Amino acid sequence: MAIVPVTEWPEGASLGDAEVDALHVAHHAQPRQVLGCHRLKSHESNEEGDLFVFRVWHQSLERDWEAEDLEVLLQLEGVSPPVPMRRRCAWLYEAVLRLPADWIPDEDDAAQAPVGGVLRLPRYQVLIPEQDHPLHDAFGYVGFLLAEVEIDQFQSGHFLHVADALGCHCVCAGGVYGLRFATWAPRAVFVSVVGDWNNWDGRACPMAKRFRAGKDGGFCGLWEIFVPFGELSDVPFGQKYGFKIHTLAGTDLVKMDPYAQEMEVPSDLYHSPVFNASVISSCDDSYRAKPFEWSDEAWMQAREERGQVNTALLQPMAIYEVHLSSFRRGANGELMNYRDMAKQLVEHVKALNFNWVELMALAHHPFQGSWGYQVSGYYSCYSLLGSPDDLKYLINQLHEAKIGVIMDFVPAHFCKDACSFGDFDGTATFEYEDPREGEQRQWGTKVFNFRRNEVRSFLLGAALFWADRYHIDGFRCDAVSSMIYRNFGKSEGEWIRNEHGGDSNLEAVSLLRELNNSMKEFWPGVIMIAEESTAWEGVTSLRPASSSLGFDLKWDLGWMNDTLIYLEEPAWNKPSNHDKLTWRATYMQNERYVVPLSHDEVANMKGSMIEKMGKKENLGFYERVRLLCALYGYQASGCGRPLLFMGQEYGQGREWNCYQSLDWHEGEEPVRRGLCVWLSDLMAVYKCHKPLHMGDDQPHQRQFPVGCKSFEWVENNPGACVIAFCRHWKGERPVMTICNFGSQYHHGYTIGSPYWGGPCPAGGKRDHQP
Repeated sequence: MAIVPVTEWPEGASLGDAEVDALHVAHHAQPRQVLGCHRLKSHESNEEGDLFVFRVWHQSLERDWEAEDLEVLLQLEGVSPPVPMRRRCAWLYEAVLRLPADWIPDEDDAAQAPVGGVLRLPRYQVLIPEQDHPLHDAFGYVGFLLAEVEIDQFQSGHFLHVADALGCHCVCAGGVYGLRFATWAPRAVFVSVVGDWNNWDGRACPMAKRFRAGKDGGFCGLWEIFVPFGELSDVPFGQKYGFKIHTLAGTDLVKMDPYAQEMEVPSDLYHSPVFNASVISSCDDSYRAKPFEWSDEAWMQAREERGQVNTALLQPMAIYEVHLSSFRRGANGELMNYRDMAKQLVEHVKALNFNWVELMALAHHPFQGSWGYQVSGYYSCYSLLGSPDDLKYLINQLHEAKIGVIMDFVPAHFCKDACSFGDFDGTATFEYEDPREGEQRQWGTKVFNFRRNEVRSFLLGAALFWADRYHIDGFRCDAVSSMIYRNFGKSEGEWIRNEHGGDSNLEAVSLLRELNNSMKEFWPGVIMIAEESTAWEGVTSLRPASSSLGFDLKWDLGWMNDTLIYLEEPAWNKPSNHDKLTWRATYMQNERYVVPLSHDEVANMKGSMIEKMGKKENLGFYERVRLLCALYGYQASGCGRPLLFMGQEYGQGREWNCYQSLDWHEGEEPVRRGLCVWLSDLMAVYKCHKPLHMGDDQPHQRQFPVGCKSFEWVENNPGACVIAFCRHWKGERPVMTICNFGSQYHHGYTIGSPYWGGPCPAGGKRDHQP
């Protein structure tokens, strides 16, 4: 090694003014080409070796206003003593050395990068005598953070493990811990990582464009950087970060990380913030040394076995819908952590005899008033209620209690506010460019560009991420109708027809099919549910249809609307609306259904469930409770999986408010307690008696040896507001349901039964008249 005096530096060794100016405004096109260690190719080599220039760019070297030179030493690997570096300007020190020609290898071939990337470690350290630890130069780590095969998968729209490649991850390179960042901003001019550790200064960590391998390799839209910190304890876990993006319009934006695994707690629950930062997560199970310890192996194995033999949908599914931040609060109204509410939630669900919960608002959303349907963090849990590990603890406790977990998943649209990832690189990135396609004005949201492969990878990867990291057992896909119809909620002229002139969104349809197929392939036993309100043929896979979407279940919103309209009517008008109770029998064999009494029906000035009972005739409280009992019995015993929103088990008086806890004190009232016991008994009967769930999807199929259909009408009396039906399953004891939805008690009312009322003889045979 030979130190080259400054007076003998060849032309171009010291960075030019234009390059320095670009670095100081974070507008350098290719910072990796000028920073770190580089061979001076313009200078001829000799027997003593080649000339190498070292340029160290780091904000901790000095502040802009400090004029005094800082003593900065360059310590080469295996060489002593360290070499003094020359100050070029604020943040930048340089040195030129003559070293053996093979001191650093030639540039790496991107095509050879393995999955997970590869980094060539720096053969030098930067020492500052006043500091105890060496300074780690981010630009000394040369290589690629993404393999070509990963980029291929990302651009093909089927990168199922995209969460392990993009976003922020803590990795160790040569004993040095640091953070690898990667993001997709195809039309950004410059991108930098900014955060608490670098004072949100865009000059500190400029990201490198990732070009494809080969001579003609073009920019793939991805940006990457490895930021070294030293020891694991030096990594700034819990600190906030984002991406500073310089746009084609010449403006600078600071955006959250769409792939972040934790997000900043929103500062205002009642308004969407201007910026909601991402957080460096210490709960990244793919990269941390000690992942979260699950204890639900038995549950997961049984779930997989059911999925492999296609028996998952034959099991009873009694679903309790929960909005966690308003389920229960502390004594002073404070929010409870995921861990804090785990025991109470599990005990309550078990006491009610539900065996599934559907958790609203799990993914991060900056505005609580959106109920979790304007998502910004598709890979992050809702930070207001705790960390990823806290949520895993809650789900683990539910699984140990043999309670399945359904997550509300929102692939149709996303939060359009500045704190989200709309117009991520200054242009339409994740959303359609044309507002006729890219906006859902009735909800004030952006619509994903389902045509763009990188967006498809984002959405597919998000669902599989939750199934993998959080052990989610089912996904209720929100607003499927708005995905599959281009004219959903739009007037003529506000939407664009597809290439065939139709109103269906063909790329959204193909995405949903791919999502459902991928989930079945990689996570058998996970239940896919569509919230879909139209007559689209083949939402579920029950019947063969060219338009099939491949879901396992569909919410029967028609049943919910018809039934509640009927029950609101005064007694004298119910006979003319009686067909709303029976209409479902004409189509219930077409799909597999969930029969919901959900959050949508007890909010937005619609009133609570008990308020709806006899609403138009102002019934008394006891009559309302009686009608509610009849409704729950009708729901639990009919065809379909019953779903009930929290608070309705005891007939909460007011409608749901996402900012308040449920009124649990009401449940202590004797009548309401009785309603709760009735519901608990209903769910127990539903789960224990096979006719109530085994034949849900084949209501008209005859069950042998008895020869009766799975669902048979026994009584249909509009004038008396009475219905009765019988449920059968093979040789099991049948179950008859009788409902009186009128205001009169009927004495001596005769209903013909297909079976006598005595005990079932041994062997399961019974006298009957099918």
